[in-house]
Amino acid sequence: MSSWSSVALAIVAAYCAVRPARAKHDRYILSEEPRIELRKGFLSKSQTSALRYLAESEMYHDVGSAEGGSKSSSDTAGGEELCILNISDDSDFEEGPEWTAVEEFLERAVTWAHGQYPLQGGDRQELPAVYVTRWEPWRPDGALNRSGPLDIKHQNSMCTFYFAALRPPLHLDARLHPERRRTVLAYLTGSGDLEKYGGTVFPCLETDDMEAKEVARRHRLCSRAARHLQHAHDKLMTLRREGLELPPSKQYTFLEEHPELAGLPAETPEGIRPINWLWLPGFDGLAAEAPGQLRAEPLHLLAEAMCQGKAPGLRVSSKDGDALLMDILEPASTASRAEAAKVDWRLWHAGCSALDGKGHRITAQIFLHDVHSLGATDAQICNECKGSRCDARTCNAANQ
Repeated sequence: MSSWSSVALAIVAAYCAVRPARAKHDRYILSEEPRIELRKGFLSKSQTSALRYLAESEMYHDVGSAEGGSKSSSDTAGGEELCILNISDDSDFEEGPEWTAVEEFLERAVTWAHGQYPLQGGDRQELPAVYVTRWEPWRPDGALNRSGPLDIKHQNSMCTFYFAALRPPLHLDARLHPERRRTVLAYLTGSGDLEKYGGTVFPCLETDDMEAKEVARRHRLCSRAARHLQHAHDKLMTLRREGLELPPSKQYTFLEEHPELAGLPAETPEGIRPINWLWLPGFDGLAAEAPGQLRAEPLHLLAEAMCQGKAPGLRVSSKDGDALLMDILEPASTASRAEAAKVDWRLWHAGCSALDGKGHRITAQIFLHDVHSLGATDAQICNECKGSRCDARTCNAANQ
C-alpha cells in the first residue's frame, strides 16, 4: 500500500472516530397489513420540548364539534385543543430552535413515509402542516370517557386553535380528507405507561392475545361500523340528487323538509363529498338497531374498554419522542381525482387521555398525500389562518 493511501485511510478513520453518531431508532412493525410502524426515539427530548413550547407560545385553539364536521375537528385525531404549525417561504417568524424542530420533524416524517424527502430544497409552501393536539387529563369518576364526551375560537398569527366540548373518539384519518394517504403521529409526552399517560388504541386489529372467535367478532363489528357510515352517506347523496333534479323554485322547500342534508360535508377541491369517518358513543345504539348486515355491536365501548385496560388489542403507549406511521387506505386502493379512495376500516383508532394528575397528553401529527397535489392542503391552510399566515401567492396557487 502506498504512503498516500495509508495517510488517506488514517484521515478517514480519524473522521469516523470523532464525527457524531447518527441517532438510531428502534423500528417495530406493529401490523404488516394494514401498515403500522412504531419508531422509538424518533424525536429527541429537545425536539419534543421545542414542539410543545412552540404550540404553547403560539396558543392552542379549542377543537370544534366532531359530529358537525368542523374544520378544526377534521384536522385532528382527537383532543380538546389544537395548534396548526405551518412553515412558509415568506414568513419572518420561523427562526430559532423551535421552528428548526418543526422542519426536522417534517423531513424525518416525509422520508420515513416516502423513502425520500422530495420537498427538500423546493418550495416550503408545499410542506404539510404539523398538527399539535392536547388532551385534557381523564378522571375515572368524571363525566368524560377516556377516549372522548365537552365550542369557541381564538386565532393567532402562526397557528390556529380551538377549545371544544366533544373530542373525536373512534375515527379513520381519512375522515373529511380523502386526499390523505399516510400519517405520522409523534408523541410529545408520556413515559410509555398507557395506564398513566394515555396512548392510542386500535380495536380492529388482531393481536396474539386474541382468540379466533374474538378476532372474527371484531372484524365483523368494525366492518359493519364502516358500512353503516357509508350507507348513511349514500342515502344523503341520493336524497341530494333528488333535490337537485327539482325545479329551482321547489329546492328550498325540499331542503326545509330534509334538514338532514345539512349534515353532508362540503365538496373538496376535487369535487368529492367526503365521508365523516367518525364513530361517536351514540352511534353504538343506532348500529345495534340497524337492519341486517348494518347491525353492529358497540364499537365505541370496545375502544373505551381498551383505553381503560379492560379489553385486549393493539395499544400503543404515549412515550415522549416515539412515533407511529400508518397507511390510511386499503393496500391496493387507488383513486382518480374525481372519486374517493377506499379507506381501510381495520384502522379505526382512538386516543386515550392521560390520567388526572399526569398532565396533558400532547401529540404532533402530519398527514401526507401522494396522489393529489398539495394544493388542496394550501387551500385548507388559507381557509384556516384567514390570511394571518398565508400570502397572496399561497392562496392564489391553492385556488388555481
